[in-house]
Amino acid sequence: MLRNSEFRLFAIVFALITAVAMMLGFAINMAAGILVSAAAAAFGTAFFTFTKARYQSLARIADQIDQVLHNADNLYIGEADEGELSILHSEITKMTLRIREQNDALKKEKEHLADALADIAHQLRTPLTSVNLILSLLAKNPDKNERQAFLREAEELLLQMDWLLTSLLKLSRLDAGIVVFQSEPIDHGL
Repeated sequence: MLRNSEFRLFAIVFALITAVAMMLGFAINMAAGILVSAAAAAFGTAFFTFTKARYQSLARIADQIDQVLHNADNLYIGEADEGELSILHSEITKMTLRIREQNDALKKEKEHLADALADIAHQLRTPLTSVNLILSLLAKNPDKNERQAFLREAEELLLQMDWLLTSLLKLSRLDAGIVVFQSEPIDHGL
């Protein structure tokens, strides 16, 4: 609690006011001095107890936030009474739920990306395998007409791979938001 500069300032002002009130009370008479001392002790004890309970609640909330930051699966912040701690509790709960939703969405997106990459790899591997097979057939085949047919087939497969890679680059640019679409009216020729 004493790390809080406002609390330290309050404690100093309270101690000064109490000292002045006690001196004035004892200056008036003994009963007034004892009454001021008892009232100051009761108020100081009540304030210290209340403040300590608030700091403990804040410490529990800080521990729960720390657990969330370190990927703990559960978050429980005890219900606070009406007031600032209740509002803080509500906002932290909302923030935590939003973070979890975003984490779940990111995990799903990561799985989708892994599936898409596996599909792309498969789509590229198929024509590559065919090109390799054609090249080995070309090396072993002396017939000029068959060689020409193999070369055309290999060329078509390479064009297919080029189209796949170009499409992949376009999709990545779209996903990154690099490509900007512009809408223009189209003359339908009517």
